[in-house]
Amino acid sequence: MPRKAVYGKPSHLYSSFSSFQSPIKQRKNEPSSFEVIEVAEELSRLTVQTKFSTNDEDENPPVRQALCERIVNTERPIKLARQRTISSESVTSTGSISPRERKTKNGKPKKSQSEKRPKKPICDETQPTPSAMPADSAAEEPQPAAIPSPSEPTKPTETTDPTPTESTEADLAALEITKPRISNVFTKHASSLLSLSSQDLTSFSSWSDQLSSHFAVTKIAEASFGEVYRLSLLKAHSALSKTDESVLKIIALKPPPSAKRKLSKAAKKRTEMMSDPVDVAAEVRLMQRMTCTPGFTNFREICVLQGRPGDAFATAWSSWNDSQKTKGKEISVFPDPSKKASYSEDQLWAVIEMQDAGTDLENTKVANVWLAWDIFWGVVLALGKGEEAARFEHRDLHMGNICVSGLNNAAHCREADYVPASSNRKLDFTGIETTLIDYTISRAEMGVSVSAEGEEDVAYLDLERDLALFEGDAEEEYQYEIYRYMRSAMYLGEPLGDLWERWDEAEESGRTWKGYHPQTNLVWLHFVLHKLAEQIEWPSSGNHIQDSQAAQRAEELEAALLKVNQLLDPEEMPQTGLRSASDLVVLALDEGWLDKEDVQGRETAPATKTTKRKAKTTRSQR
Repeated sequence: MPRKAVYGKPSHLYSSFSSFQSPIKQRKNEPSSFEVIEVAEELSRLTVQTKFSTNDEDENPPVRQALCERIVNTERPIKLARQRTISSESVTSTGSISPRERKTKNGKPKKSQSEKRPKKPICDETQPTPSAMPADSAAEEPQPAAIPSPSEPTKPTETTDPTPTESTEADLAALEITKPRISNVFTKHASSLLSLSSQDLTSFSSWSDQLSSHFAVTKIAEASFGEVYRLSLLKAHSALSKTDESVLKIIALKPPPSAKRKLSKAAKKRTEMMSDPVDVAAEVRLMQRMTCTPGFTNFREICVLQGRPGDAFATAWSSWNDSQKTKGKEISVFPDPSKKASYSEDQLWAVIEMQDAGTDLENTKVANVWLAWDIFWGVVLALGKGEEAARFEHRDLHMGNICVSGLNNAAHCREADYVPASSNRKLDFTGIETTLIDYTISRAEMGVSVSAEGEEDVAYLDLERDLALFEGDAEEEYQYEIYRYMRSAMYLGEPLGDLWERWDEAEESGRTWKGYHPQTNLVWLHFVLHKLAEQIEWPSSGNHIQDSQAAQRAEELEAALLKVNQLLDPEEMPQTGLRSASDLVVLALDEGWLDKEDVQGRETAPATKTTKRKAKTTRSQR
């Protein structure tokens, strides 16, 4: 699990900050209440609060049982060990999904060899962990064992006879039930992911049917190389609650090399959009690493599925696509899962379960400076804490990868119609919570050494493998220019550096995507502030706010954002002395834009009350 992050190590924060001078205004001659070195000493004593309540003796967060395991365990009948139910689909020894019944030439159903044995449930609490049974262990086709009842222990089945043998209760209690893992070309191909999961390779359709009986499945977005779905409870459940309403990122995995067939052009194009299991495993490990850091998504589980998507997900895909057409937006870049031609019956999938972090900024209207302020500094603080916790770089922080929760109607109002309960504070005017998501191409250090020399284990993606990321049309979307700025910042330390002319210099620098280059976080913060500024009238704050104190405070917030906007200008950035998001946090403390409690976190955040005022109309009286 991630180490408890300590925020504000001077060696990280002040390596180049002591000579920082704002190009916007000169520092005052009189001593400031927050001198830079004093801030460093204060920050070095602050610890980042984690999302979990832990004791001093145990810093590890509680282990959360997988969602489908809880569903199965709560629904398992007492006599389940005596039952011999056969699921409609199962993973065969070759990894493909076989139908329950096959018809012979005369049209009569014929049972397959796999159907002569009882199928194991999708999730089972007796299942061994992946580390205990590696995916490449036995190559022999296994026989499923009977599921033990909590009240009636049973004897493990023999390979030749799946029916439990009769024995005394004492003999049964002494026997250990084991469930073998299927080993084949597909499990070997996905072994890097299965080693991170508590579940075996599972049928997509059966898994989908299990979830859809309790949750409504809704597609909400498309992420890098994957689709995002939300699970919402259909009705009250004794063992499930609102906290189980997760978000799932579903990623199609490339097929194993030995299973490749001759593909059509369309099939080859679909395969190019899929991900390597090793790359997804790096993302999962990174999510596990960052889950305890405030401002990062709460990772829950990873499972590997096989087959075509279930009906619930196909329906959700279709509804989302229709909605995009109605709104005049781009339809899905992923194929229709309801069509057999889209995916083969042995298609592999990685499903990442996360806590619902709210609505992404692509679908959030930022109508006033109060909301823009809270969102921007929420992102800055999350990045700064990520840098200190794991030397983290996001590298893809567009508006779709920032989520906000706790929004209310007032947060969407114009500044003239919205005033926070207290305009004297320095953050949290709107009561929203900001979360960074999607670490597909992010970089972080895992906190363990991988060599005798102490080389740090790093999760990252080599972006030089596919240069298409840096070839987008910036006239269509400014985000594509940001990728090029990020690449130049990584190689040259200058976002506007010309890599075409200075490529020899870039190669000689020895810099790679594996290295730690936090200036990339500043490049993305420039983009975030730029997009927030586009949504509100700029400058405008305080012009129409009736409360004089709130109007003055709104003007101060906007003036501060304008200064930060100039500091983060890609052309000015190399001269400002800012090299990371942590540096920007220190500047905010030094300037008085934030206080220590905003950085460290308050134990009990005061309730935020808002006021929505309706515009008053005056009529001339006759």
